[in-house]
Amino acid sequence: MPTQNNVNGSYSAQPIEDIAEKLGIAVASARKIYAFRRRRDEALSEVADLFHDPIWDILLDLFAAGERGQEVSVSSACIGAAVPLTTGLRALSNLQERGFVEFQNDPLDRRRRHVTLSPYIREKMFALLAQA
Repeated sequence: MPTQNNVNGSYSAQPIEDIAEKLGIAVASARKIYAFRRRRDEALSEVADLFHDPIWDILLDLFAAGERGQEVSVSSACIGAAVPLTTGLRALSNLQERGFVEFQNDPLDRRRRHVTLSPYIREKMFALLAQA
């Protein structure tokens, strides 16, 4: 009998428990990598400006938040990338142009938008981080 392969609903012969375990590993990996990058920036503050990779930080943050069911505002995604707002917005724009992120308007606050990973990049991130 086929079992659900991932949270997006594709199916395979892999037991759901294995998928849940891999998802837990992937989320933990994303959070660990993200936290390490922040600690690295703090510990090596004299050269932290040389370590910026906002797109990777945004992808990690959005993956972990999405799997925990948390919404991420555009401004929070930029802050989470530890870069100036304009740099974060440029990174998000680049990701949107490639179809890697999607924006939704906040129904309670028309000034705010939320950002999520597209299903395609979410699957790619899951496959990568589940191996970490």
